[in-house]
Amino acid sequence: MVDDPRDIEGILAEINSNMPVNRRTLLDYLENGDYTYRTRSGVTGSFGPEGIEYLDSICTEAEKMTLRLPIFISTDVMSESGAWKVDGRTEAKVIAKILGKTMHRDDQIQIYYPDLVELKKKIPDLTVILFLP
Repeated sequence: MVDDPRDIEGILAEINSNMPVNRRTLLDYLENGDYTYRTRSGVTGSFGPEGIEYLDSICTEAEKMTLRLPIFISTDVMSESGAWKVDGRTEAKVIAKILGKTMHRDDQIQIYYPDLVELKKKIPDLTVILFLP
């Protein structure tokens, strides 16, 4: 619980308590078969096999070795249009592939609410929303 409601860092830490402590690669999940992860709050999160199988079918072997799950989608504070973003070379590339979007930077892609809806349909358990200042 946040003691001072003006403590933005405390509020964000509480909001982001669903953030995974360690993210493993897609290849690790495929080889291990254990589709779980631990969050900062101590809760165990899990993925359904459908999302893992979908990513397995669209990712290259190199992407499977570097794609970390779950994929972080965060607020884009630089956006004037209320966009979200995915950072990371592999993560951004895979999200662009899923959404059929063109990347304008090689390590980040900007997405909007309709994109979030589409991602939740295709990989429902494999993304985590983070709120960053």
